[in-house]
Amino acid sequence: MSTGFERIGSDSRLQDHWIRRLVAFIIDSIIAWIATAIIAGIIFLPLILLAAATNYPWYVFNPFTFPFFAGILSVLYFALLEFWYGWTFGKKIMNLRTTKISGQKPPFDAALIRNVSKIYWVLVLIDVIIGLATPGDPHQKITDRFAGTTVTSTTIPVSVSSPEPPIPPA
Repeated sequence: MSTGFERIGSDSRLQDHWIRRLVAFIIDSIIAWIATAIIAGIIFLPLILLAAATNYPWYVFNPFTFPFFAGILSVLYFALLEFWYGWTFGKKIMNLRTTKISGQKPPFDAALIRNVSKIYWVLVLIDVIIGLATPGDPHQKITDRFAGTTVTSTTIPVSVSSPEPPIPPA
């Protein structure tokens, strides 16, 4: 069985699939980051004001917890939307959906497993690379294989061949 890396150079449909997944991931990451910034602001603003009022150093509220906080919220964003709807906003825009291999929406545990790598962007990259470097469905990340899920297109594929030209009247 061939790997995704062996096929992606010559398979335009596979290239399209991964480009659309990348664009959907970027859209969803921006949405998750904005939501995280708003929630973090709501949570941390009172703490920062308290620190200012009490002359307590503001840096005690560790700013390096934000990426971890963002990672946790990202995993929840992706997992909950895929569990409830079968798509995230980015996937919906890019005409993609997440399903079990059998075609149904994924249960929460499968959605959580397939999205656990989204806690940090480097893990997502490793997830995709391992999925493409190993034999199996080249449309799946490695966590998709563990979860028994896949990402499919919601559009009808366009036929590559052109229809027969009409026969002119005699």
